[in-house]
Amino acid sequence: MDELREGGASAVPADVDSTGDAAVDEALASFEALDARPLREHVAAFDAVHGALQDRLADAAG
Repeated sequence: MDELREGGASAVPADVDSTGDAAVDEALASFEALDARPLREHVAAFDAVHGALQDRLADAAG
């Protein structure tokens, strides 16, 4: 999930509601800057978030 981090710090903005799960919050926060990225990068961003959320679900399922 490192590709979702900005400069090694959490990418979760302070004004975003929390889901209660830090990994999910961080993954979803990456969508905040998506408008500023070129359209050709959007698919990779969605894939990264999808992968991060799948990993989190797998962890939760045990």
